[in-house]
Amino acid sequence: MSSWDRSRTIPWSRAIPVAPATASGDMEDVDLLKERIWRDLSWEAAQEEKERKEQQKLAAAVAADQNGESSASSTLANTTDAQHIMQQSSSSITSTTTDSDVEKNILGFVGRPYLTSDLLKNAAFGATIGSITGMCFGFMDSIRSASSSTVLKSASRSAQGKFVFQGTYRSGMFFGAFFGVFHTAKYATRVLVDPGDAGEICAGSVAALGGVMAKREWRVSMPYAVMLVAMDTFHVFMREDGKA
Repeated sequence: MSSWDRSRTIPWSRAIPVAPATASGDMEDVDLLKERIWRDLSWEAAQEEKERKEQQKLAAAVAADQNGESSASSTLANTTDAQHIMQQSSSSITSTTTDSDVEKNILGFVGRPYLTSDLLKNAAFGATIGSITGMCFGFMDSIRSASSSTVLKSASRSAQGKFVFQGTYRSGMFFGAFFGVFHTAKYATRVLVDPGDAGEICAGSVAALGGVMAKREWRVSMPYAVMLVAMDTFHVFMREDGKA
């Protein structure tokens, strides 16, 4: 009988487990061995779980990248479609505007739309600023005339005050009308021709300063009138440069 056959006849179920011996020949504790094996198995299981979680995270990241690429491509497609639609609409609007006749005024030019409220605002602005500035001019001229006139020097305080007051309000009314006409002419030029700020100032200056030159007694106020026009011109062009 061979050794294999003899080993098969041994009752292994009745065999007493023998703890393996250490290198020194001592018998190793079975419980300690079981605990060591259990720790090894636990560590292997933990490593496998860690690897599995890392694989899941990697798969999720890859899926997110794919979703992002797909959403970006869809967004790009939507944006392209929207731009195409906007281009078509703008081209249609441009073609419609080109085909239709542009409304022109009685002079044959294309100006700004006329609004009565804007006309009144410009006239009121010019009249207000002109009146305030003109009153200052008239007050200074009246004081200078009262101090240099021998007749007014000998007059009473009330007569001198009346003279200064009359000169002040007359000058205020005159320059209020002058500057109101100036801004009204500017607005009319903008509505009829719309030549820009320079053209509006030139047209307003011709209308307003021409009125001042119409009468001999008004010509003495020409320096102050030119000063008002120069101040308005300075304000307009400084506003365009963003400094005012």
